[in-house]
Amino acid sequence: MRILLTTWGWRSHFYGLVPLGWALQAAGHEVRVASHPALVPAITSAGLAAVPLGADVDFATAFAGRIGAVGALDRATDDDTPDDTVEPAITADGGVVRFADALLDDLVGFGRSWRPDLMVWEPFNLAATVAAAALGVPGVRHLWGPDSSVTLRLDPEPVLGPLAGRFGLAATDVDLAGVLTLDPVPPPMQVPATGPTRPVRYVPYNGPAVLPAWLHRPADKPRVCVTAGTMMAGAGLDDRLDLPRVVRAVAGLDVEVVVLVEPAQQAALGPLPGNVRLVDSPLALRLVLPTCAALVQQGGAGTTMTALGLGVPQLVLPQVSDQHFNAERLAVTGAGTWLPDARAADDDTLRALVGELIADGPRRAAAALMRDRVHAMPAPAEVVPELVALATGTRS
Repeated sequence: MRILLTTWGWRSHFYGLVPLGWALQAAGHEVRVASHPALVPAITSAGLAAVPLGADVDFATAFAGRIGAVGALDRATDDDTPDDTVEPAITADGGVVRFADALLDDLVGFGRSWRPDLMVWEPFNLAATVAAAALGVPGVRHLWGPDSSVTLRLDPEPVLGPLAGRFGLAATDVDLAGVLTLDPVPPPMQVPATGPTRPVRYVPYNGPAVLPAWLHRPADKPRVCVTAGTMMAGAGLDDRLDLPRVVRAVAGLDVEVVVLVEPAQQAALGPLPGNVRLVDSPLALRLVLPTCAALVQQGGAGTTMTALGLGVPQLVLPQVSDQHFNAERLAVTGAGTWLPDARAADDDTLRALVGELIADGPRRAAAALMRDRVHAMPAPAEVVPELVALATGTRS
């Protein structure tokens, strides 16, 4: 059977699809990953076959001024009822549509030639949703974390209408959620779904990695990982968080601090205290977090879910809208806490919160419980038969 995974041009969006791609491939199915040419190295280094399509779009340029800051959006209420806000990134001239526009025609063209039996995409991949409708192929949406789309009101006609119209379709012919959603988030962090949903275990993949010698042995002191993820630097938004101050505040505790940041961010950190280890080689979160007592991070879905699956308590310092949402969902579990405005928090507050996470208390117990809930979910290999049956039934 032929399975077409498709992702738009950012590594973290692709990473959530990798374990399912492995499972499908190991089960003997033909798997291809279609995306913008710039993502080819990330796809091939994960051991999957890349199909470069369309044109590259500069992430920072496409999303300049169009990624909602914390507080810019009204979040869903406690009953998860969304408001009428439209996230600037998914308006008709937003970055999400620009990526879709650059990929869509070639994606449909490749689909007509290769004739996949099933398509799988990650959230906000508008090109994939339109292509599945144009090709008449069943589509599966694979969430990368809590479904933040419930906080948004996407206006289908101006956003999807022009894309669908290229193939004689209307916006109403396009199903953003596909025929099935794969959800890796366990309750109570999970967002209730409105359509058919299948749980799938979150298997962390953060890109190629090297296990350094200092990780061969346990840390002498509680180890705290501090990271800012990949999206903020790539979108030119890393100045929203005073990362050097956060690192120095955490280093004021009797801990070892491991800092994982993009190479472009390292120079801005300046001189660091002696108990801070700045990682300068490929080191994925999935390798360092099992040795850590706590994680301080920005709230990206991949980072949040990796720590959740490894049972590491988290302090989230969100900078943009979806990070704020992830932080709120994490807080519901008790496995972490968050600050809506890290700049307004003094160093003592940051240290007190991290100290609470590394203590043997309720945060650690809640993190262990959530880890167990993640591990109890079906592995990607266990959902493959259902996906195959879905594609076979539609094809028949």
